[in-house]
Amino acid sequence: MTSRVARPGLYGGFRPSVGLFLISSALAFSGCSGEDSSPTSHTSAPVTLNSEVLPVPLSATEADRFLAVTATTGNQYYAAGFTTVTDDSHMAVARFGPTGGLDTSFASNGIATVNVAGGAGKRTELARSVVVQSDGKIVIAGPIEHDTAATGDAARDTDIAIARFDTTGQLDQTFGTNGIRRLDLSTGTVSGTTFRGDTVWGLTLLPGDSFLIVGGKLAEGPSRTDNDYAVMKLTSNGTVDTTFGTNGLVTLDIGAGNDNPRTAIIQPDGRIVVSGHTSDAGVITTVLFRLLPDGQFDSTFGQNGIVHVALLGFVAEAYDVAFQGQNLIIAGYGRDASTGTVDIISARFLADGTWDKTYGNGGVASIDVTGQDDRSRTLKVLPDQRVLIVGQGKPTATSQDGAAVLLTANGQRETRLNGNGVALIDFGGATDALFGLALSPDLTKAVAVGWKGVTATESSPTNNDDARVVRFPLPAGL
Repeated sequence: MTSRVARPGLYGGFRPSVGLFLISSALAFSGCSGEDSSPTSHTSAPVTLNSEVLPVPLSATEADRFLAVTATTGNQYYAAGFTTVTDDSHMAVARFGPTGGLDTSFASNGIATVNVAGGAGKRTELARSVVVQSDGKIVIAGPIEHDTAATGDAARDTDIAIARFDTTGQLDQTFGTNGIRRLDLSTGTVSGTTFRGDTVWGLTLLPGDSFLIVGGKLAEGPSRTDNDYAVMKLTSNGTVDTTFGTNGLVTLDIGAGNDNPRTAIIQPDGRIVVSGHTSDAGVITTVLFRLLPDGQFDSTFGQNGIVHVALLGFVAEAYDVAFQGQNLIIAGYGRDASTGTVDIISARFLADGTWDKTYGNGGVASIDVTGQDDRSRTLKVLPDQRVLIVGQGKPTATSQDGAAVLLTANGQRETRLNGNGVALIDFGGATDALFGLALSPDLTKAVAVGWKGVTATESSPTNNDDARVVRFPLPAGL
């Protein structure tokens, strides 16, 4: 791993590889960006972490990415995303052992795949989330094509797929149909150049191994071309729990805007907090809503169970939410101006949904790496209540790296990390990114997943992006 002192962060250059190898290095977090002043939290010298970067190219010549990760007993990790075979995207999940390498006893050399909606050019299918049930079975979820034989706009319609694997990495035949559960919540439609269909982002495990699907569906009503929030509860074996919401489904329509669901977390009392954002007339606002365990809106939270707030003037996307004690921390990205670059953002909400203006700077922590576009995708609150965020940052206008941000409990930059609370991880590609984050059960390590991006097209699965895993310890002194 090589260091470039000209820009803040941690960097490494790797040559492309079809095989699997582990790179271990000492990462000294030092230096400070001149873009923003950094509030002081600790005055001792920057720490050095021993970090491991694991390239995991699931496909030798086509695209693969990891989008989510979860930790389980014995310090094993499951990373989920997609791989591509002959221009056909497949859902994928890989298991990593306690030492960091692929567990080759799982599926095929540590990687399990499933192709729910097969066919050349079918690139929608991927796994955005992963959970592990109490018996060790692995559940992944993501969007798929509704009808692979359709043509024209109908070929763009999407459904939701949930797949379950047993502990050996084989599809669990007791779940759904041959290990797969498909959900068709609505028939999609064209909206300008975009197609609005069923989608899923979050998968949240509940007591008793039931789980929530956090997604979206086409809004109901004549001429509607926007999506609404949709939360569905499934039993442990994949059947719809009709006691939840209305026949197993809760929907939320924020005006006429397009609603973008992301994740859900569960309070100790069983209440459900869902995060997302809504776009209306060019302004993107943050949305949180809280449900009772039976799927009814909790009237003690926000306004009739809903918080809808403009954290910034024009863009404030909430990608994830986590508990900080009884409060809620969100992370995403945004900007105050109508045009220009976006920055990593975080905000805090009190237990009743009130926006906490004492967090960050006037209620928002904003991280601008070097004046380019920066985005956060997920976060974890550490045992000492500090906030760890991962995503992507652009050190130059033409390059993008994975990004890790550490904030104090009150939303200030944690200057023990690199002097300014930011570290960039260069996998050697033009559009590298981190998307998923998990903490080990013993809270001593963090694992982040993402990809080495080889083209400037961030969302295209037809390039040869390669999945990446980063593992680093969480010393008490950081």
